Amino acid sequence: MDNLQNIIELIGKNGSSDGPTAVFAAGKLGEVSMGMAIASVVIGLLFCFFGLKLIKVISALMGLCIGAAGGVVISSIAGVTGFTRIIIIFACAVVLAALVFFLHRVGIFLMTFTFTVSAVFTFVGANEKIYVIAALGAAVVLGIAAMVFAEQGAIIVTSVIGGFSAGTGIVSAAGLTGNLFIGLGIAGALAVIGMIVQFVMFSKKSGKTEKTYAKKSKKKDIMESEVEKARMLLDDDDDDLDD
Repeated sequence: MDNLQNIIELIGKNGSSDGPTAVFAAGKLGEVSMGMAIASVVIGLLFCFFGLKLIKVISALMGLCIGAAGGVVISSIAGVTGFTRIIIIFACAVVLAALVFFLHRVGIFLMTFTFTVSAVFTFVGANEKIYVIAALGAAVVLGIAAMVFAEQGAIIVTSVIGGFSAGTGIVSAAGLTGNLFIGLGIAGALAVIGMIVQFVMFSKKSGKTEKTYAKKSKKKDIMESEVEKARMLLDDDDDDLDD
């Protein structure tokens, strides 16, 4: 997007900003922006309403991104370049993605931690040391809480992230980016609705699981009762034979 913007500015400086090339470049810029907004809405809604069902996939994708970023940092510190750098980045991304896929609680922690830090820095800023410390502290506490209460934490985190992603996309597509309160209102409403929907689906799933467990437990009790009755009958028969 920045490249397209630079092209438009360059054309404008050359005195031909009203020409067909400038119009074409501006149109392409608008298409890219609209495409990103639509993608943000779609991904946000998936997070918002199906976050718990997709938690392993979401965790793996987040692990992939964070692992790749970690690989970049590691290779930069080590001064590694070329194909070796690519291997390090790829390895870090795959390893972390696999780790959080199978240990999705770790993925929930990373998701909560990253979103909390981003949110604090966005609304408060990172200019003051106290803000950075507060953001990291809050992120760790919320991340641990979300990891302990995995299902509930996943629902809340994915609903909030999805709500903000979809809300931002809707505001961008509608051309209302200048009004912060509209964006926050839409994001908050979607997040709340997403939580309600996910908690309802989770409660239904939990109810079905409990019913299944109750049926299995009842069958087990019946079988044990029948076995006990059969054993008592055999004992009675043995007593009769002894008499």
